[in-house]
Amino acid sequence: MKRADVAAAVAAAAPDHVVVASLGSAGRAWREHGGPNPTFYASDPMGAAPGLALGAALARPDLGLLLLEGDGDLVMNLGSLLAIADAAPANLRVVVFNNGRYETGGGQPLAAGALADLAAIARGAGWPFARTVARDTDPAELRGVIDELLTATGPGVVVVEVDTEPSPYGGPGEVSGAEAQQQFRTALANWERSKGGEG
Repeated sequence: MKRADVAAAVAAAAPDHVVVASLGSAGRAWREHGGPNPTFYASDPMGAAPGLALGAALARPDLGLLLLEGDGDLVMNLGSLLAIADAAPANLRVVVFNNGRYETGGGQPLAAGALADLAAIARGAGWPFARTVARDTDPAELRGVIDELLTATGPGVVVVEVDTEPSPYGGPGEVSGAEAQQQFRTALANWERSKGGEG
């Protein structure tokens, strides 16, 4: 499955969610193929995105939070699975783009990338919903799994096996952390105003 297919399925299923996108190819796929959702594009350090998403979910329990995560970013901070399970934010969902490589950094293989089952690790950490979607799954079937994720008791995670694709570091659309924060604050405020929220 292509990263673009995953981003498009998420965009179709979750128009009312606020998105946190991890650095690298997951964030790039969302920027190129995702929806108009207010999105915070996390940057360095690697492994920080789950903590950012957890903090946002706890600070704003009124919002549906969706983390789009790369497997390399998650592996850099597997302890975040324990922290999220312990905090148990009902409004946090995670979609992991999984190809067993640090794709943006040059394609180096993840340690045990061909052996580890990230959904099983999440279940073992206490997540109430954790599924894996095989690489050859039809995009329409993926959409059904994402719909399940969004309606299941949170926190929940879907690990989607994706094809290896070129994903060079940097390029158009990359901004500093301060710029990303300001862009996100503005997008979220505008989004909430458009929905009649208190903003």
